[in-house]
Amino acid sequence: MKKKININALEVGMYMEADVRDAAKGKGITKNSAKNVLLLGSGMLITSENQIRRLKEAGLNDVTIDTTKGKDSASGTPVPKPIAIPQERRKKSLPGGRKVEYKEELKKARATKEVVKNQLKEALGDVAIGGSMDRKKLDAGAKLITTSVLNNVDAMVGLTRLKEHDPYTANHCINVTIITLAVALADGIDEETAQMLATATLLHDIGKTKVPLEVLNKPGRFEPHELEEMRKHTTYGSDVLYDMPGVTEEMMLIATQHHEMLNGKGYPDNLVGDQIHRFGQMTAIADVYDALTSARVYKPALPPHFALGRIYQNKNIEFNGDLVELFVKTLGLYPVGSLVQLDTNEVGVVAEPNPGNVRQPKVGCFITRYKKFRQVPYVVDLASDPQENRKIVKVLDPSKYKIDVDTMIKMCTG
Repeated sequence: MKKKININALEVGMYMEADVRDAAKGKGITKNSAKNVLLLGSGMLITSENQIRRLKEAGLNDVTIDTTKGKDSASGTPVPKPIAIPQERRKKSLPGGRKVEYKEELKKARATKEVVKNQLKEALGDVAIGGSMDRKKLDAGAKLITTSVLNNVDAMVGLTRLKEHDPYTANHCINVTIITLAVALADGIDEETAQMLATATLLHDIGKTKVPLEVLNKPGRFEPHELEEMRKHTTYGSDVLYDMPGVTEEMMLIATQHHEMLNGKGYPDNLVGDQIHRFGQMTAIADVYDALTSARVYKPALPPHFALGRIYQNKNIEFNGDLVELFVKTLGLYPVGSLVQLDTNEVGVVAEPNPGNVRQPKVGCFITRYKKFRQVPYVVDLASDPQENRKIVKVLDPSKYKIDVDTMIKMCTG
């Protein structure tokens, strides 16, 4: 218990609790006496009469003692315990345009992507057999994706590294939608337009439902006549959408123009520059990126950083330069899933982007500087690493390491 007692009641063996340096600021304090009091410090056991004398010389009238740490006094009054007022937890400030923390939204985004994928598979399957598409389900799926991207764009974009081949490429359509939507939001579109764009981009490959399955799902490279048929999916798309209710002009243009290139070497119409709708230009970038980072029987998947570089090399040639810059900023210089080497010789997987500085993501290191393998990666935030100040010095090919990148990322992000 703590007690407030008169200075004359203070005895050797008592534990003085008060901060003497703050208490000794009253009348009658001299320069010398203040110095003497400072020697006593704060919160200490009284061991001599000399200490008590110096406190009296400092002009103190009352002191606080702690009876649990020293001798009690018969006089004095108990000091009530202060009431603990719960402090409101300070929320971590989020990067611009993010409403929810990355890890929190990532869990929801995984579930959202799975739900929308199943909805889209069913919808495209219905169209393929001549049925009608459930537009309400499609719009609901588009809204789920839009909401997630608006909550934290990095979470959904990070999930585009997950690939799955299905008959009508539903997973590919979702990945393209997420990236296109992220770039468009960075370009300044509003939320209402964002949802329309999400619906439109989910349907960008709807023409593939009219391509024969033996061509669509051929495991190897296409013969010239097969490639010609495959490329018709852009015109098939406009035919399918023409008969659907509630189709906007943007939906039609995205379906027909997502393989057009800025230099006129795309298809089906060899459009040039601004002849291609801006949403079509965005979708073209996202479509090529997802294709480059997807494995096929005839080609391995290109690591994200290298695919990013391939697109960047073609800015202002095949792709709109301004949109490529937004695309790089959206994915980060080192997209989630990139395998990197740090200047400490540690090797890790980029587990979380850093919107504030694309060169400083969070990296899950699974190989130490001594070349030892970690079963559980050690997460390093390159933006907050004052002791080591680590930097990425090289991007590596994950195929040369026996690791499951997705498992590593889940260990880092939960």
